[in-house]
Amino acid sequence: MKTYRYVKLDPTGNITCLVLDPTEPQDEKAVTRKLLEECEQVAYLEAPTQPGAVAAIRLMGGEFCGNAAMAAAAWLVREELAEGEKKALLLQVSGAADPVRCTVRKTAVGFEGTTEMPPVQEIREEMFSRIPFTLVRMQGIVHLIHTGAELGNAKAEKLLAVKAAVLPDEAIGLLQWNPENGFLTPLVWVRGSESMVWENACGSGSAAVGAAEALRAGNGTKTTQVSQPGGTISVSAEARDGQILSVAITGQIRLGTETAVEIP
Repeated sequence: MKTYRYVKLDPTGNITCLVLDPTEPQDEKAVTRKLLEECEQVAYLEAPTQPGAVAAIRLMGGEFCGNAAMAAAAWLVREELAEGEKKALLLQVSGAADPVRCTVRKTAVGFEGTTEMPPVQEIREEMFSRIPFTLVRMQGIVHLIHTGAELGNAKAEKLLAVKAAVLPDEAIGLLQWNPENGFLTPLVWVRGSESMVWENACGSGSAAVGAAEALRAGNGTKTTQVSQPGGTISVSAEARDGQILSVAITGQIRLGTETAVEIP
């Protein structure tokens, strides 16, 4: 049997298993498959190759995840902070061309994390199966935002599977967003792991919603509170002249204890 250490992280309910040991390539699929029995996504902690990054995390399908970034940052600085103190660090994250800045603050019940998201590459309206969507593309992932009547789980899964077959992105989200009550229901498909998950909280999906809302609001910075089954993620997005200049997400993080997974 082979043993790999990991820790279960909880960024606003988006349960992430972070593998702490270097993983042999032939073992990775088995590790990912086993850990997905207890979490929504798996990330691997690695040595960084980008200048300035203190560590690297690689998501199971090579996609980008802001929640995983902030949670990994909290794990890395967990012993350095007293309550109320904060620290910023750069992380290399799969799906992002440049290191991502994460800020972690220790609270009375855990940590608060902020991730400065990779640039928004595209926002446009499109029709798909006669249903209107707002497409928001970022490095490593694209999201389709639907603000009409609820699609229902079966229909949403079918639509996402069809769209995943024609889009080139490593990860694709179908987001059912209700701007009236600020509630988001995220469904995410990842090409590398061929997984489709109803997530409790989606960091990049929240960022996509916040970016789209900021673009509609016009020039300036707009903060959008995005409630999800796992909790609320706050999104700050700056728009100017029809472009999104920056997006950052903030959420709450709880850290589990280190344990190990065994595979044959």
